[in-house]
Amino acid sequence: MEYFSLISVESNTVELHDLFIEPRYIGKGYGKELWDYAVNLARRLGFSRLVLTADPNAEAFYARQGAVRIGEKASPLRYDRALPVMEYILIA
Repeated sequence: MEYFSLISVESNTVELHDLFIEPRYIGKGYGKELWDYAVNLARRLGFSRLVLTADPNAEAFYARQGAVRIGEKASPLRYDRALPVMEYILIA
């Protein structure tokens, strides 16, 4: 099975850079497990905000987790594609 996630800290913000699930494993709960791991790690480290740039096809997944769109940025690979920038508040 191939899946991974990566977070980094820039200033006081935790940024989720990648959360990837091999397509044949989508819909089996692995994305949610990776999301929960990244969120819980960020909380344990004391951060209150997580931001990410989503693939447009994954925006609905992040929205179901509670992230909201706060903007967009141009894709570094396709000039005609905008990528959603999303935010998740870690402190309830």
